Amino acid sequence: MTLSGKDRGKMKSVLKTRKVDLKLGKKGLTANFLEEAKKVISVDKMIKVSLDSDKRKRKEQIQVFAKTLGLSHISTVGRTASFRLIDEF
Repeated sequence: MTLSGKDRGKMKSVLKTRKVDLKLGKKGLTANFLEEAKKVISVDKMIKVSLDSDKRKRKEQIQVFAKTLGLSHISTVGRTASFRLIDEF
């Protein structure tokens, strides 16, 4: 399910004021990080994550994170990326 422009705008406004849920550490996308992300997603159906400072690594992390957890990438501002569960809104 894809979001309409209006729905994406609503989602972005909610996520803009939300604090970062998880910060990615030096070890990257570890099993523990993914488990914690699953816990946040199970409660809120969305997550805001602080990623690596390197732009190339960050793009790869966004793709892997979204694919691994079945998420839709909503937006990226600087090092912070927002996602939502694909079947929810």
